[in-house]
Amino acid sequence: MQLKSGMNSIKILQAKCMINKFSEYGFLILKVIVAAILLTGCSSSKNDDMDEEYSGKEIKEEGSEKDTRSEFETGGSVIIKMALFEQNNEMYRVEVDSTYLYWLDNELLILNGSTKCNIYALNVLEKAGYNTPEGNALTRDLFDTLNFTDILPVIGINDVSNALPGDLIIWNGHVIIFESETEVSGEKYAKAFWAGTRNPDNGVNIKNNVCYGKYKLNGNYIVRRPTKVSYRK
Repeated sequence: MQLKSGMNSIKILQAKCMINKFSEYGFLILKVIVAAILLTGCSSSKNDDMDEEYSGKEIKEEGSEKDTRSEFETGGSVIIKMALFEQNNEMYRVEVDSTYLYWLDNELLILNGSTKCNIYALNVLEKAGYNTPEGNALTRDLFDTLNFTDILPVIGINDVSNALPGDLIIWNGHVIIFESETEVSGEKYAKAFWAGTRNPDNGVNIKNNVCYGKYKLNGNYIVRRPTKVSYRK
């Protein structure tokens, strides 16, 4: 009886050992499964982040700082891009009196029906990364060749032969953002952007009272060349 009892005890111990081994293996298998799940989750998360970053880069390629810097070297085409973008801003509409001056830390200005061509032009320069005056420069201030010679040098008087995309053409009462010169029936025009037009919005080239079209080059005007900022304000 003692021998049989002893054998039974041995069998019980062996069974316990086998159960413990299975438990250890099961625990190891469980750890492997959990680790695999976690790794898969991290990989998926990283892929999502990479997709987001890649999508962001796709967007930035049209208006990123890197792209903007390369655009600057081509003579201000980034200003043209920004002019097109800013054309969608409803604050340039005739019926909207409150206007923000980006280059003066978004100072709010109530115009009471005044034109916004100078504000539009300077807002575009500010957003494009170009130097702007330290105050609210009116068109007559911009037209005065003694002003702003360090940040907006005059490169032409009644002459656009040296004008580049992004230059400002200024009359004593109006300012436009030059893109290119064109000729119609022997008369010279500037293809340009400007705020303030008698024509109604058409959703194509006139939006929010900002026009992208041909402007006749007559009368007394000057051409100014925007200069790039060396640091952001």
